[in-house]
Amino acid sequence: MTIVFFNPYADPGVKGSTRRIEFLQHLLNLLGVPSQAVLAQEYAMIPKSLAERAALRFGLRRLAYFLQIWRLCQSPDTTVISEVIFSPTWHPNMVLTVHDLKVYDERATRGGRFRHWAYGLFTRLARRIVVVSESVRDDMQRLCGVPPERIHVVPNGISKDRIALAAYSMRQTARYDFVYVSTFAEHKRHALLLRAAPAGSRLCLIGRGGGALDETKTEALRRAEQIKVDIFENVDTDAQLFQLLGAARCGVFPSVFEGFGIPLLEYGAAGLYVIASDIPPFRELSVYVDRFVPPDDEQALHKAMSEFMHRPDGVSALAVDRVASSSYTEEAIAIRLAKLLSIPISPVNKPMYAGPIK
Repeated sequence: MTIVFFNPYADPGVKGSTRRIEFLQHLLNLLGVPSQAVLAQEYAMIPKSLAERAALRFGLRRLAYFLQIWRLCQSPDTTVISEVIFSPTWHPNMVLTVHDLKVYDERATRGGRFRHWAYGLFTRLARRIVVVSESVRDDMQRLCGVPPERIHVVPNGISKDRIALAAYSMRQTARYDFVYVSTFAEHKRHALLLRAAPAGSRLCLIGRGGGALDETKTEALRRAEQIKVDIFENVDTDAQLFQLLGAARCGVFPSVFEGFGIPLLEYGAAGLYVIASDIPPFRELSVYVDRFVPPDDEQALHKAMSEFMHRPDGVSALAVDRVASSSYTEEAIAIRLAKLLSIPISPVNKPMYAGPIK
């Protein structure tokens, strides 16, 4: 068996999708299953049929991607895992992955009518769909009408190497009161966070791109006399990421819409106090959140952050232990992935608890 991850939209600048693929490839490596990733650069170089080349020539990218996935699926020993919604999702060698259903949410919608139509049709046609949380699974049933037996939860997780980096990062003196790791998209509410930040606080924002970066910088400049804000747009390695997390006291996540929430696990692994929006995906990770605040409630967020400022410095050993022994470790999620793909499980890699398989 060979697994092909196909995402021609992904490149090193799109960190969420590439990190997800890298993590799943790591799990497959633990299970001894070969895999390859076809991302933007790889897709530009791979052989293409005459029809695919014609589609690209006339600007029909979605059709070209559909044809490439169809060709890959023809190999009986190949399973294609892709988040490209316009694809032959009904093929037995195809697994559709869905991180979230932003297309149905007015606070974070994207893609227009075609994307809305495509999600409604191709998810119902799919034989197997992988989602990252129970919340997305519920949304898939409610909004797309997909039977529950076709939807499988394989969440994001945190590897042993990243847990080790987080542990090493704790040996620092705090330079920041709050850290926020997320792309600068409008629904992530960076500007809200800066407006809510109490006077005298020090904030570290880590992320890339998105349409709200300029707004975030404007708000940081407006409050420059009250708060200190450092923005890091080029954090490329886990070592850099956890070095910055280890320099903070509290991790925040004020987003109003998410599919999962991997920064909550990263904050926990670094022993940080955590403040997060009270939204369904984060409720699934409530054991790693110290305080929930209503989404889009600037006053409640300000109150939570202000009260945290009076807490003494210190690492939460309990948070670290919860992440290291959770159902979001690499071994636990490898079990879920193996069952989905009918891969024999080695007793050596079998965890104590892998959570329910949906």
